Formats: sequence, C-alpha cells, structure tokens
Amino acid sequence: MSWKVAVVGLGNAGYTLHLPALAGIGDVVVAGGCDLSPERRARAAGRFGIPVFEDFDEMLATAKPDVVVIGTPPDSHADYCLRSFDAGAHVICEKPFVASLEEADRVIAAAARAGRRIALNHEFREMPIFRALRDEAARAKGESVVFAQVWQLMDLPPWAEPGWRGQMLQRTLYEAGVHLVDFLMALFGEKPHAVSATTSTCGVREGETDAVALATLEFSRGRLAQIVQNRLCKGETQYFEVRAELPSASLRASFGGRARVSAGLHRSTKPHVRFDYGVSGMAWREVGNARTLLARNPKDPGMIATRFVIEKSLTAFRDGTRPPASGEDGRDVLEVIAACYHSAASGCRVTLDDAAVLGLDTMRMGAVPVQ
Repeated sequence: MSWKVAVVGLGNAGYTLHLPALAGIGDVVVAGGCDLSPERRARAAGRFGIPVFEDFDEMLATAKPDVVVIGTPPDSHADYCLRSFDAGAHVICEKPFVASLEEADRVIAAAARAGRRIALNHEFREMPIFRALRDEAARAKGESVVFAQVWQLMDLPPWAEPGWRGQMLQRTLYEAGVHLVDFLMALFGEKPHAVSATTSTCGVREGETDAVALATLEFSRGRLAQIVQNRLCKGETQYFEVRAELPSASLRASFGGRARVSAGLHRSTKPHVRFDYGVSGMAWREVGNARTLLARNPKDPGMIATRFVIEKSLTAFRDGTRPPASGEDGRDVLEVIAACYHSAASGCRVTLDDAAVLGLDTMRMGAVPVQ
C-alpha cells in the first residue's frame, strides 16, 4: 500500500531527518508540511517540492494524511498527537514523547479509542552501530548484559543553547538524555526497577539546570547501568558512547568520527598496534586487546536511522505489530527520567513502583521558567 504522510515541524528535525528519510521510502507520498515560519516553509517546499501550510488543521483537512510525523518542540507533542488521531491518522513522534506521564497516558488512551497507532523516532535503536551492538548482545548464547555505561561529553551547557532548548530548566537529562535512557532499556530489554541520580551545574552557574547529570539504573538480577552527561567538557566531544559488559566480552560503540592509531607496549597482555577508523562512528567487540569490528555508521547516520524507524513503523501500522519504539516505550523512558529528577531533588533512591505515590505523573519536564 501507499502511505500519505504529513510532517509538522520543518525545523532541524523535519528538514534534516524526516523529509530526507521519507524521500527515500518508495511507498510514501509526502502530502504536506506545516510550520509557523514562512522561511522554513519556503525552504522545505523548495528542496522537497511538497505542499506547505501554516495552519496544522488546514493541512490535515487538505492533505488527509494516513500518518503524521511530529517534529516540533516536546511541549506541543501531545496536542498534535490528539489532533492527528481525531483526523484519522497514525503518528510517528519525535522524542521526548511528551512533557509528562499524565500527557503520555492521555495520548496513548486517545490512540486506542481512535483505533490509531503511535510510534516514536528513537532513531538510535536503529542506527547501524547501536543496532549491531544490540544484535551482538542478543546473539551471545546463555549470556546477557550485566553492566553498561553510556556517556555524553560536550561543551554545551543548557543555558548556552539557542532556541527553545536553551529555555528549559530541566534540559540535559530530559531532552538529550532521552537517547541514552531509551537505548539502555532497549539493550537490557526491560524497564529498570529503581534509579539514583544527581544533577548539578557544578558551581558554574546558579539555577535549576542540569549541566551535569549522573544516573544509576537498576535492572533485574542485580544488573546495573550508568549514565554520565557532562555539558561542561572542554575536551573532545563524545556525543554517544556505549560500553556493554557480557560475561565473555565487552561491546563498544562510539558515535562520531573516529580515526586513531594506538600501540600497546606497556602493561598490556601482549604488544599491539591498532588503527581504528569510522567516519561517523563504529561498534566493536573486545576481549583484552583483541577487537572485532561489528559495524560502521554510514554517512548521515541520523537520517538513515530515522528512515529505518519510519519504514519499520509503517510496516507495524499496516500489520498491527509493534513498532521499533511505541508510545508505551516512550512513556517508560519518561517515567525513568522523571524518577531520576525526583531522586536528584530528594537525594533518595527511587523505585518506579512508587511513581504514582511520588506524584511523578504530573511532573512537567523541560519546563520553561516563568518570566
């Protein structure tokens, strides 16, 4: 079947991820794009040759899409989801899913009432290097990931970022950490049952921002995962790094350019010289100094991964199967992040069974300060 797809939000995500990804899918027709900015509308129409609209409801009425792709700031996601369901469309939504657990529950319930489906563009699940790491972990017979670390280091404090992201009080763990939390849950195949977290500006700036976030996630059978986000790093940028420990090997993935020569001549089990090259990131398996390449990212890996997510989500919509990341998956990620923020504020370990008691369902994440 052919799909009519409309895109709301023609900024960075819409223009660099969604529209190029859709253009590479054979059974998709982009029936419309919507944005409040005339400059962004003109840019998208000029490059992709699509009808563009200023008003979302006008686009829905005119284009009559089967699917709406939502690429606007997260505080608008719930409203666009609900209006899309009312128009009879499925939804593929950017992450973070919505701003609170209460909104997530409302959107998921509305989709069920309308007989529509919702998927999220958690593209790192399908990016080749991270997909390869997950597949390698799944192939390990009789083994499972026992410990994992994910980290993100860059010189981009939340208050210095332009646009709507820089206005958020709780920014780093919610808007960027959502990638890290979701990947860990996909890797372990479950939601953690407890978290402990700390967030801080480390004395650089006063206020309720989270320039540095540290979190520990507790999974079943005593397995652990650790998240480090440092937006005050003056060294080399590491956008998304993963180390996953199996009983028999370590699995690594590094997102970003990597071209390094290393030599082991001191305190090594044996001398070695190694050249690592991955223009957009690579994944490998290692035991001591021995490494086996698992995958390299292609050029433009974010767009390619988004295409994979959209293709698989459309197939799931058609067949009634589970998409790569569902609305329920997105809600679980939000619950973990909300629990981390509560842990950071209270100084206490938080079990997710206590989420309702702690009032996490109404915590609005990514809030903009009142002027």
